[in-house]
Order: sequence, then structure tokens, then C-alpha cells
Amino acid sequence: MPKFRLLLSLVLSLPLLACTTPLRAATTGPALDSSRPPAQLTDCLQQGLQKLHIPNDFIERRDASDGSHSLAMRNPASDASGTRVEILPQADGSRLQIQLNGLPLSPAWKRLIHSCSGKKL
Repeated sequence: MPKFRLLLSLVLSLPLLACTTPLRAATTGPALDSSRPPAQLTDCLQQGLQKLHIPNDFIERRDASDGSHSLAMRNPASDASGTRVEILPQADGSRLQIQLNGLPLSPAWKRLIHSCSGKKL
């Protein structure tokens, strides 16, 4: 009987343990270089998202003093994050670093990144 109680307590505690473990960190996706300056590239991506009829309050843009920019999809009601694109300055243009946050990169995002950066993922 003691073995049964031990097994039962183990079985009952596993789901609780699964609920309390932290979620994995944001998945880093592909990166690519572009000859376009960061601000111009960020504007292009933001305009492309607006053309996809994504409301402005779902698009989070950050412009840093070091010349880097980021665009992220964020649900304002739940504060859940989706795909994020970090645009970093380089001597000859920009470097795009894509964070997927556990989501696949949609065909619409791929087309948008290609049309703005001039490079395919």
C-alpha cells in the first residue's frame, strides 16, 4: 500500500509541476542583412503590416537612441506577444533578427520581409 500512495502522489504532482515550470524563452528565428537603413526598413515593415489590415494597437514599434528599431505583434487585450523583428544598424545597412516567440513565420511575414529588405529568408 505505501508504494501505491507514493505512485499516486507522484502521478498527481506531475501536472502541478508542469503548470509551474517557466515557459521556454522566445525562439530566435532567422536573421538577414539588408542594404536599407534601419528607419527606412522599419517604416516599410510597419506600412506593410497596416496594408494587411492589422490595427495599429496590435503593432508595437520601438525606436532606440542607438539607431535600432523593433516591430512586434502584441495583443493589447491579453498582452501576448507574437512575432518580433529587431532591426539593427550596420555600416552598410541593417540586420534583421526575427524572434518567433513559439509561432511559425507566416507566408505574409515572409513576403513582407522580402519586399522590404530585398532578400528572401
